[in-house]
Amino acid sequence: MCASNLVSSVCKKIIKPYFPTPTSLRCHKFSYLDQMVGGIYVPFAFFYPKLSNTWSDKPSNVISEHLENSLSKVLSHYYPFAGKLNENISVDCNDRGVEFFTTKIDCPMAKILKDPYSDKEDLVYPKGIPCTYSYEGSLAVVQLSYFNCGGIAVSACLTHKVGDGYTIANFIRDWATIARNPSSKIQSPQFNAASIYPPTKDMVNLPEIVPKGEECSSKSFAFSLSKLAALKSMVINNSVVQNPTATEIVSAFIYQRAMATKKKTSGSICPSVLVQAMNLRPPLPKTLMGNIGSFFSVITTEEKEMDLPRVVGKLREAKQEVRKKYKHDKTDEFLPMTIELFREANDSFFNNSCYDIYRFSSINKFPFYDIDFGWGKPEKVSLASNGPVKNMFVLIDNKSRDGMEVVSCMKEQDTSALERDEELLKFTSPSN
Repeated sequence: MCASNLVSSVCKKIIKPYFPTPTSLRCHKFSYLDQMVGGIYVPFAFFYPKLSNTWSDKPSNVISEHLENSLSKVLSHYYPFAGKLNENISVDCNDRGVEFFTTKIDCPMAKILKDPYSDKEDLVYPKGIPCTYSYEGSLAVVQLSYFNCGGIAVSACLTHKVGDGYTIANFIRDWATIARNPSSKIQSPQFNAASIYPPTKDMVNLPEIVPKGEECSSKSFAFSLSKLAALKSMVINNSVVQNPTATEIVSAFIYQRAMATKKKTSGSICPSVLVQAMNLRPPLPKTLMGNIGSFFSVITTEEKEMDLPRVVGKLREAKQEVRKKYKHDKTDEFLPMTIELFREANDSFFNNSCYDIYRFSSINKFPFYDIDFGWGKPEKVSLASNGPVKNMFVLIDNKSRDGMEVVSCMKEQDTSALERDEELLKFTSPSN
């Protein structure tokens, strides 16, 4: 059966902020970094196969109203998501609201969870929204999906233009907090990043960091606790880095194996760059919302540089170098430092077709597996199957928090080559 035929009904509502946004906050100015980021809709889905006894016998409209009411309340705090874009300048926080879809999916949830990152999984998202850059609707789009087994999925797609992964994680966490306890006091987010990264009127000379989309496929690779420990031991025994993080190890390992499989097909090593996104909270406040980040990178041009401990060492060195630049309280210097970093990268590899670029973003340690709307924590947290760009890798905790999952987005032939790589398969299990 075609996946789309599993959807039997769709209902749409508009959810507005519970309290009107004050006139003084109606214009949310974009920061320099907000202006540089494309308005891609970042998708997350939370699967709840069995609701708690408190909720299991309640009709579907009660569950829907519960989510709608709490969403309305959290939008009063995250008001830019309920507004409208004013080109690449600002958000008109006019409280027009966000789209809320409810749908019924005529299959058991297990059918999707056993076949992740397929077209069936995308049924839990608003159609056509995940990873799109060109949606004309609301800046946040939510969908509640009911499965015929009694389980539900809650998905949210929020535009990257208003905030990064940290912003989106806080939004969903605070939404769930209010849903569990409507009287909860959440820490008010700050939307004043433009005071630190003032916007520019000249968009012509900004470095382009959002590449054009290509036809790609997604695949998930799971690293267990024991396999992570084995990789860590390998690095420690052959590197000056004695405390490598799971993110450093996994990013370096996936990068190394992607280059190795590419070498097998091309006959020689292709000059490559590992680009790792980095959060700047701290030193900037944790409550600061928007695109508050930078990146560090590792360039590999020779085969001897592909050694895993060496890649981890270079990754740590690059991270520390960038951290040193931001390790002070002079926030007025953050903008020129960031501009210089992007321009150097632009000149070195973003605009250089000689390099294969592998982009890594880690949401490891984010509270996604704690998202409890009142009926328990999710069995599974996932992204959509249609990734945003070629050679993009997102690292996320597994449910037990002792391992890691990597969701890859690569060209079909590159994905097939990677999932057959014998060295990779010693340490990870690809999804079915």
